[in-house]
Amino acid sequence: MSSYPLHRPDARLWFDRRFRSAAATHSLYCFPFAGGSATYYADWAPHCASPVELVPVQLPGRGGRMTEPSAKDLVQLAEEIADTIAAEPTRTLLYGHSMGAMLAFEVARRLQTLNRPVRHLFVSGRPAPTIVRPIAPVSHLPRAEFIQMLRDYGAADQTVFEHDELLDLLLPMIRADFAMIENYRYQEAPRLSCPISAWCGDADPEVPATAMRGWGEQTSGEFTLSVLPGGHFFLTEHRAEIMRAVQGAIRRVR
Repeated sequence: MSSYPLHRPDARLWFDRRFRSAAATHSLYCFPFAGGSATYYADWAPHCASPVELVPVQLPGRGGRMTEPSAKDLVQLAEEIADTIAAEPTRTLLYGHSMGAMLAFEVARRLQTLNRPVRHLFVSGRPAPTIVRPIAPVSHLPRAEFIQMLRDYGAADQTVFEHDELLDLLLPMIRADFAMIENYRYQEAPRLSCPISAWCGDADPEVPATAMRGWGEQTSGEFTLSVLPGGHFFLTEHRAEIMRAVQGAIRRVR
């Protein structure tokens, strides 16, 4: 059992509830990439229409939860989030990018064991869970090298790198996210029953389409893979297209 504190805040702190709708029958929980927060998905709200409501997930160590310790164990974090989602009244949809894809996947697994299977899992920018990426760990790189890696990755607004005090605040959380992913190990379990839709960028050297196809092995349902123009953060330019796909998927299964 992990020795770090469990994150058991008020359930409302897990989710950005600004975009919730009393008329919604489906909730799309969106999980951030390493170093990201719920705020990233705010721009998706105009593209989200009934019967789906947008619910960005806020992880500890950022945003309004900045004073909480960052998570260290991805599976344990996923179980805590899934237990909270299981108490929600709407049907569940999950979307995650990069680190968020792995977190959404483990949340889906947990919800299935709780007999609250998700209706659809959407993932992007992350190789299939069974693939151990052959890259060296980066979470413990010296400060200058770590910052350069983030610049190259496009993992933050470039203006962030111009403010040392802001970096001092954010870097421990970002390092913790990378360490959590580096320490993640896939464990065999029953396949998901829900459909999985996956996306990747055609110019993302770390996540080619060949690495995404393995997501299809994680479900007994339908699997689709789409390749869109762009690098690792292609989704920023294609959020409207991704949300159209989400809405289309709901029309097919509800």
